[in-house]
Amino acid sequence: MRFILAATLLIGLAPSALLAGDDNPFAKAKVGDWVEYRMTGPGMEGKTKMTIVAKGDKEVTYEVAATFSVMGQEMVAPIQKMTVDLTKPYDAISAANLKRTGTKIETEAEGAEKLKVGGKEFDTKWSKLKCTTTQNGVTIVSDFKFWFCQDVPVSGLVRMETSTGTFTTKLELIGSGSK
Repeated sequence: MRFILAATLLIGLAPSALLAGDDNPFAKAKVGDWVEYRMTGPGMEGKTKMTIVAKGDKEVTYEVAATFSVMGQEMVAPIQKMTVDLTKPYDAISAANLKRTGTKIETEAEGAEKLKVGGKEFDTKWSKLKCTTTQNGVTIVSDFKFWFCQDVPVSGLVRMETSTGTFTTKLELIGSGSK
């Protein structure tokens, strides 16, 4: 369960920092813009929605809401509210507190790929990362692969695949729009 909530937070925090060529992808967001994702993995499925709730000249605020079914048990994650400083390039690593927790993040590969999701084709840029951290004396290594497209509102994330040990999850865009 802890991994699922961490992955949900990572959705809102990490992707936008990886968009090549954008100092701060939240700068073009408007109040009411939203994106929704489907998450699947062994014995679990869920949905996560990011919505821009406030925007000024210097900052934007968004919420991340998620619902999950794990081994048939329905769960609702607490809504997370995030604020992004628009006057600086976005640093998701700092925003996720990963520097403070001592997580080592390595970029393993990057590239470009056409990706078809939900009947739409996206010209994406992708990044493959390896994250290593130690919690309670146990070293945890996770592999992430993110696909981004600047045409996708809010964070630009189209798909994310995560592997930690034998546990693999997939997150994929299922909708976007503006209220």
